[in-house]
Amino acid sequence: MPALALPPTTAYPSDPKALERDRLDALYLELRGNYKSLMISRGIHRGRAERQGEQLRELSLRLRALATREASVKAEAYAMLEIVTDVVEHLEDAGDEVSVAFGEYQLGRRAYSGGGGIARLVQAVIRFLNRWRLGKERFEELSARQQALRGALETNAEPVDGQDR
Repeated sequence: MPALALPPTTAYPSDPKALERDRLDALYLELRGNYKSLMISRGIHRGRAERQGEQLRELSLRLRALATREASVKAEAYAMLEIVTDVVEHLEDAGDEVSVAFGEYQLGRRAYSGGGGIARLVQAVIRFLNRWRLGKERFEELSARQQALRGALETNAEPVDGQDR
């Protein structure tokens, strides 16, 4: 609804003493009508401003919830990445240990002193298998956390402006 154009203040005399009663009454009624129109416009503007304020507060809450959720997802992703990194590092260390022990065994076998080398190789393989089992357990934990995170994301997904994420 377009705003009504109100007359400028120059349309009204600055000194009403010089006016006749009929003209004074007409100007008063016109001023009263303009004031009424102004108050209606002010009410409409105030209502719109309040609705926009509510919409801004709602948007702010939604953005904060989204930011909190995103931060939570990032924290969980970093925790899961830490598990993967830790497991890979342990397996890499164990693999290096097996490789070194096997190399020592190969050198000792050529010199006919492979008994100590084979014992170190067996110990390295045992440590590798223990780390492998631990790694598998941690990967199972990781898989469970991933499924929980995926489920949480799917249940928390809200449509934004009628659209799915």
